[in-house]
Amino acid sequence: MRDKVENFPVWKGILKIERFVMVICSVAIVLTIVTNVVCRYILHITFNGYDEIVIILALWLYYVGGLYGSYEDCQIKADVLSIMVNNESTLRLFGIIQKVVTLVISIILAVWSIEYLQFCLNIGGKTAILHIPMLVSRFALVFGYVTPVFYNIYHAILTIADNKKLGGAK
Repeated sequence: MRDKVENFPVWKGILKIERFVMVICSVAIVLTIVTNVVCRYILHITFNGYDEIVIILALWLYYVGGLYGSYEDCQIKADVLSIMVNNESTLRLFGIIQKVVTLVISIILAVWSIEYLQFCLNIGGKTAILHIPMLVSRFALVFGYVTPVFYNIYHAILTIADNKKLGGAK
């Protein structure tokens, strides 16, 4: 099942887009900061609004990076159960519970982010200096909270399938 999903063209396309956004944002942040340094210390001119660009790029990098961590299933965990519980089937059950709770929380965050985006669409707004629409950064938040729902569904299904496979082998 894992091979079918991960070799699906849409799945690969989304991952390529995520990697592309992370690379572009990283390079753009560095170039923006270098440009600011050159403008300020070499050309002795002020590059007003560079911080607005950096903040928007950093938000996209942060949320897409978190999204990619969700795909890799390598988020930070405080896993003390593996130290306290020795029974393998109990650990697998807790793994399933963890995936389901993660999925529920990600759905709640996705709904909240969509509601927040709707609120932002109503109030509008632009950055102070460069007048970049605030929706540019708000879309990063929505993208970073909605897409992990799909990854969390995928990981929950894999965990349940692996548990059935291991449970059925006994």
